[in-house]
Amino acid sequence: MNYFLIFGISTLFICFTVATFFLSRIPQGVYPDDYVFKLDPFWYIWSIMLFGALGVYTFFPEQLDKIKNYGYLGILLPFVLSGIIYFCYLLGIKYITSIAIFLASLCMSFIQPDSFCIIEDIPYVADRLIVALIMFTIAKGLGLINGLGAISSMQFIAVMIVSIALAHFGAAPQLLAMIASAYLGVMLAFVFFSFPPEKLIVTIGGFSAIGFLMACFMLDMAVEYSEVSMMIASAYLLTEVGTSLYNRLVLNEKYEQSFLYTSYYKISNSGVYENHVIYGVFKIFLINIVL
Repeated sequence: MNYFLIFGISTLFICFTVATFFLSRIPQGVYPDDYVFKLDPFWYIWSIMLFGALGVYTFFPEQLDKIKNYGYLGILLPFVLSGIIYFCYLLGIKYITSIAIFLASLCMSFIQPDSFCIIEDIPYVADRLIVALIMFTIAKGLGLINGLGAISSMQFIAVMIVSIALAHFGAAPQLLAMIASAYLGVMLAFVFFSFPPEKLIVTIGGFSAIGFLMACFMLDMAVEYSEVSMMIASAYLLTEVGTSLYNRLVLNEKYEQSFLYTSYYKISNSGVYENHVIYGVFKIFLINIVL
């Protein structure tokens, strides 16, 4: 077992233990529905991921195969922007969260190295707008599939596991893989409390903010590894967002909650069909593994 695996497993275990400790002490049924700056599951997850990423960057040597020069600002900026996104959600003003996500995505898109592009032979600004739109879809998509917190968590977990595997085989920087280990440990801890029957719930806005963190991580992986990896890894979320828009705009279906438009969620007079939810979870993993 090489040092990378030892450090990665240690990081995962530490973050998992810390997250389990704090999440287990949150009172059951915390719903941040009102505009109040109180601690809820999102802030616990956000804070532990932040300190995990900073800890990895501080205590582990930087790898020589990195294209970007991250620095502490590169680690902090996605968290600052995701915190702003969640604060916008708490304001309760319609569309302001979406605007915040798009502006944050634009910011992250335009600060990438000039050598990076998603699509070749198109103008620089157009390429950066496409990157921002992909990031926007990832963030909104993770919030959209938050009908059950475990489903959003599993999408996040799948991306982190694939990223760690790529680094293990030398296709991505080990620094990013150890940060992925920290994120993975936190989200695995949350799954224990979010898997039905749910004890703790992160809101749609909270998972959109977490989705933005995932989009920023996927953008770094695309810069360091392969531009197309960002599109492949987000294939399921892109599909669900497209399905939701089709059901809402073309079929003109009207539901109170946005996640009810997704392909995995089937509504009847008796409630949710459990087999469709299980199928949806299986589909998430299948798409990620195959692609």
